[in-house]
Amino acid sequence: MTSIRPADPAGTGEHDRSRSVLVVCTANICRSPLAEGLLQVQVDDLDLTVGSAGTRALVGHPPIPESVDYLRRRTGSTLMHRGRQMTSQLILGSGVVLTMTERQRAEVVRLVPGALRRVFTLRQFVRLAPHLPEGTSYQGVDELAEAAARCRALAGPPEPGDDDIVDPYGGSPEMYEHSFALIARATSRVADVLRSRLRCPAAEPTPPAR
Repeated sequence: MTSIRPADPAGTGEHDRSRSVLVVCTANICRSPLAEGLLQVQVDDLDLTVGSAGTRALVGHPPIPESVDYLRRRTGSTLMHRGRQMTSQLILGSGVVLTMTERQRAEVVRLVPGALRRVFTLRQFVRLAPHLPEGTSYQGVDELAEAAARCRALAGPPEPGDDDIVDPYGGSPEMYEHSFALIARATSRVADVLRSRLRCPAAEPTPPAR
């Protein structure tokens, strides 16, 4: 059994933005840690960093048991995570930011207006991805995100609520399963897009033999 540990537990945002994905929800103990864990498992061989944060995080709190159990059932991995607050530094250090709701997306953009073209809801990114130019690949997730942003007009507006994943916290087991199933489907599709559209980072040159 593997453990999914936070990529940047101190929240410094000090990593390569072109290879960094940030997932955002409200408290960062339910939806976004699960999405982080699911996505990290699926792109672990792509040299990508996946992290998560909350707009009003319960800082230092572990993820709820329902999220831990769902990830374990789906992947066999253990979610090693503590809630952390979304900051401008984290946003600026991420090539793409994926939120659970439009409201959270607006909060990210309000904090860092310059990130507008790199911020989507998780389901919105999935909805835009089929409109990316056929056969085009991208050097990093930031380039991919900006290309997806240019597809917004092609994809058209969603039906109200279609781009959101509702918070199941405190709800019935059925609510958790429904919300988590949406997250699982969306992260699987995001992983497919990253895998098919990102170019592998250039390998370090081999030093000449002496």
